[in-house]
Amino acid sequence: MKLAYIDSSVWITRIEGLPKYRKSIGDTLGKIESAGYSLCVSEAVLLEKPYRENSSEIIRIYHKLFGQLEVLETFPDIFKNALLAAQAENLKGMDALHVAFALHHGCNTESLLKTYIRKNNIL
Repeated sequence: MKLAYIDSSVWITRIEGLPKYRKSIGDTLGKIESAGYSLCVSEAVLLEKPYRENSSEIIRIYHKLFGQLEVLETFPDIFKNALLAAQAENLKGMDALHVAFALHHGCNTESLLKTYIRKNNIL
């Protein structure tokens, strides 16, 4: 199974962003799934959202969404691998964690959707 790791910023825009961006991201996620990818997140995505919100409706939406996705499990060397990724690619801490999760679990790239969106000038 091919995994597409989708990080927090994509989900935040998909759920809370402007309608034209939500539609573009929804369409793109559909294309990725149609290409045979299983959309996944990690506990790092769960950490960033939805728990920072005070809105029970937003929390409910995120819980429903994440319940439909594959959640990649944390592994023993997550922080060591994230540190190496941060140093090698000059990444911020959370971005490095996303990269470490994606690479460990065999995803093609942490920023699969972000790269696709930028490359195709969707946003």
